[in-house]
Amino acid sequence: MVNIEETHLTQRQFEVLRLKIEGKSLTEIARELKTSRSNVSRVAKIAERNIERAKNTLKLIGTIEWPIKIDVKEGSNVYSASEEVFRKADEKGVRITRNYAELVRLITETLGRKNLKGRNALRDFSIMVSKEGKVEVL
Repeated sequence: MVNIEETHLTQRQFEVLRLKIEGKSLTEIARELKTSRSNVSRVAKIAERNIERAKNTLKLIGTIEWPIKIDVKEGSNVYSASEEVFRKADEKGVRITRNYAELVRLITETLGRKNLKGRNALRDFSIMVSKEGKVEVL
């Protein structure tokens, strides 16, 4: 068993997530933990953000030796970013495992609707490509 103190979650965050996964509503969790529904919602959101950051940290560490790293600035067009990925891959002799449409879809799904306005990114992001052509968007 993993010691909770060696994770990015507090005991309370872990309990809230465990109860959510069991299918309990926020109201039921609040009742069980003797707190308010809004507090349970806040704890769950912070826990989910911590988990997402931990996942992104692992992805980033896994890409340290990847030959292609493209930092894309807020306001950039995701189609242009995709073209840049293929251009860099060609320069490095890397064959990307996705086609253009799949790459655009990966970028837009990773960013999510809240981070896109039309074709433009509303936040900075990075695209990494492995020697084998695997693509990660962070």
